[in-house]
Amino acid sequence: MDSEDDEKLLDWLTRCKAIAESDSFLQSGHPEDQVIVLMATLLEAAEAGVNWREIYRSIYEKWHSRRPLFPDLSTMAAAIDEYRSPSKVMSS
Repeated sequence: MDSEDDEKLLDWLTRCKAIAESDSFLQSGHPEDQVIVLMATLLEAAEAGVNWREIYRSIYEKWHSRRPLFPDLSTMAAAIDEYRSPSKVMSS
């Protein structure tokens, strides 16, 4: 991986960490929205060619005990793959 790829990965990791660390979703009474926003950001990272699985693995390992609504890696992968499938793109 070159330094540009590293920088890109770090940028997306920083964005996703900010979402995971935010307590505003809990305070607003809508913690499920945190998962939606995080998934949308991971989808953007994937479209930008970044290894979103590496990003989410790092976040999940740190935050899953404090953010029980965060799906495990397999569940998140299935959701992201579903949104990235050609049939979803064509139907939107």
